[in-house]
Amino acid sequence: MAAENIPIQSPAVPLTVRLASVVRRILNRLPRRIGDPIFRYLAGRREVAEAGINGIREFRRAMRAFWAPSSMQTTHLQKAPGRQLENALFSHGDVYISLGLDWDQKDPVFIAEQKSLRGFKGIFCCYDLIPVKFPHLCVGDVAAKFANYFVDIAWCADEIVSISECSRRDLSVLLEELGAPIPETTVIKLGSHLPTSNDANVSIQTREAVGGRFILFVSTIERRKNHETLYRAYTRLVDKGVKNLPTLVFVGMPGWGVSDFLADLRFDHRVKHLVKVLANVSDADLNWLYKNMLFSVFPSLYEGWGLAVAESLAAGKFCLASNVASIPEVGGDLIEYLDPWDVQLWADRLEWYFDHPSALAEAEARIQNEYDAPTWDETAITIFTRAERLLGEQRGI
Repeated sequence: MAAENIPIQSPAVPLTVRLASVVRRILNRLPRRIGDPIFRYLAGRREVAEAGINGIREFRRAMRAFWAPSSMQTTHLQKAPGRQLENALFSHGDVYISLGLDWDQKDPVFIAEQKSLRGFKGIFCCYDLIPVKFPHLCVGDVAAKFANYFVDIAWCADEIVSISECSRRDLSVLLEELGAPIPETTVIKLGSHLPTSNDANVSIQTREAVGGRFILFVSTIERRKNHETLYRAYTRLVDKGVKNLPTLVFVGMPGWGVSDFLADLRFDHRVKHLVKVLANVSDADLNWLYKNMLFSVFPSLYEGWGLAVAESLAAGKFCLASNVASIPEVGGDLIEYLDPWDVQLWADRLEWYFDHPSALAEAEARIQNEYDAPTWDETAITIFTRAERLLGEQRGI
């Protein structure tokens, strides 16, 4: 929160995103009978491309560290020589607020140096520590870099806001284990209200894909989100002879490490007509899906918050969710929680709710009466209130 108007600069777009955009533009110019097979081929090798790009980045970083090792030392916030910023954007009476996912781009050494010289305050954010706690569920070897980042900002932050009590606890444990200072840590709530939209703008493709009855899982398709438990639960219901199952709708872009899983969905004759994957869904389509689903499902293995659960509640809809990490903070006692690894339990509870629409109606009535979805405006007000508090302390108020 600077005292002067600051021109807004667009953040750098990651290389993988730029390459994917170029590929999509090229394929869109080709006939679908040619472009679609090429897209499927490349999508199945996305993990390889990301690993290659990460490898090149690490090699470049290693070379910089070899030729200029002093400039790479960030763990103890040593001053980086030769860097000056005569027209600094922040000075005494300002608060530097960083809420972005920029852990691999921010320079905490420089920020700490400028804070010391110019006397401004700093607020940083912790969404989650998933790469540290579950490195096998993340692309590349990022655990050490992620841990170093939070150690670095701990030395220069006046306050770190977390998006859940779970994330706040994880951060405190990490900083204590690594011997870093623990600045004031507070919890903020992310906005989860759904913007209004016109059903007339919903695409025909989305309506036709989901059919008449469907359940919904909104999430990037990656290993941590645990789509496979739902797939296996559905196969058990089919093998059991259950008829007229609702469509299981996955809304989200494919991530890394799921090529085999997506192939299973395409080729398993038991469920390929029951499971639909929708990507690049518009806001109008997503709102319509939330409003018209039977209920949502969220079997994630770990979350810093669990926005899709909150959005389901904001739509007045019940959710079956996993009982781990921050997810119970989101749903409270308004939804049901299951062990994310217990496939049979998921199959049993899915079938039970399919057969008991009155129970869903009762749950929805309670959600609509008791759940108050926080707005993004309220999130912003909370952040700026924390900034004003820091300034008040600086002024001795």
